[in-house]
Amino acid sequence: MSSGDLKLYYFNLAARGELTRLILAAAGRSYDDIRYSFEQWPEYKPKMILGQCPVLELADGTQIPQSLSIARYVAREANMAGADNLESAKVDAVVETQRDINEIFYSKVFFEKDETKKAEQLKTFLEETLVKHVENLGKLKKAYSKDERYFVGNQLSWADLFVYQSIQSLVQALPEVKGKFGDQFKPLIDAVHANENLKKYLDSRPKTDF
Repeated sequence: MSSGDLKLYYFNLAARGELTRLILAAAGRSYDDIRYSFEQWPEYKPKMILGQCPVLELADGTQIPQSLSIARYVAREANMAGADNLESAKVDAVVETQRDINEIFYSKVFFEKDETKKAEQLKTFLEETLVKHVENLGKLKKAYSKDERYFVGNQLSWADLFVYQSIQSLVQALPEVKGKFGDQFKPLIDAVHANENLKKYLDSRPKTDF
């Protein structure tokens, strides 16, 4: 994967496209960040391999759909997926654990239309589900980390960026969760903000609602 031969197609949102953008930023990779509005989507939809997005398009026209597949591919190419096969599995374990809580939040809380049910499920999410999730992440970090800044080994991986982005998105959507994470992720957040490539991207990326 050489610089400048990638196109990432997605809406002008963070959501499912931001993880790949963060990985590419951390790696210092140039790419075409193609963001379109919902009104423009009908124009792009027929051009996408599965009629959905995000999609990563390589120089030869190959298209890769599915957000985590895209992120995993880019991370492997950028040496951010673990130093060996075992570390790669550990990275995936952290990613899948974070993915579980993301899916619960969005399916049971964020997109719930029944206000009464939403309030009940939000209470459960804050008082039980999220507490258990933070505990589980702590267990993985204790078992896999060799540097308090990172979840696996002693260098930044895409698992770190996924947890970082997920926390930022969750706090943006639900400010009251900020205190639920305590200080155990502060070294990670500080490391992301101290990374020159990431800082440059974070300071310049478009502001979006979601």
